[in-house]
Amino acid sequence: MPVFNNVFLENTPDGKQRLSPNVLMKVGPVVPIEVSLPTSLVTAYTQLHKPLPPPEAGLVLIDTGATRSCVDDDVIRKLGVSPIRQGEVNNTTGKHTVNIYPAHFKFPSMKNFEIDFTSAIGVNIRTQKVNNQSIIALIGRDVLSRCTLIYNGPMGTFTLAI
Repeated sequence: MPVFNNVFLENTPDGKQRLSPNVLMKVGPVVPIEVSLPTSLVTAYTQLHKPLPPPEAGLVLIDTGATRSCVDDDVIRKLGVSPIRQGEVNNTTGKHTVNIYPAHFKFPSMKNFEIDFTSAIGVNIRTQKVNNQSIIALIGRDVLSRCTLIYNGPMGTFTLAI
């Protein structure tokens, strides 16, 4: 079972570092990720001897409020992936029509754990950054339903076991 532990530290006035619930609260539970072509497109590209685009690297935010996992529209389009259909989602501003894409998520820091999605929701989140790294995807409850997530707010840590 791949496990990712993250500890958030803040600098203290004496030049040291300490665990920080403030940093976790501000940043949220994020994990490094690479978004790439789904397996079905890799197979098609390979059969056509077409070069594969390099994966897009960034961060994925663990979002317990998201029913399904999401990928940034610009990131997945840059890879050359077209939407397979449209769907509707509800959020705090109401009902919206969104693009649905196939996508592949790789978690390099989790022993290269990977998930191939036949349908991830397209969203606009890339403008959200953590330490100059863009959030390019969200992990929703479709994945979290198979995971153990420990969010230790007072310590400023979280653990994700898939």
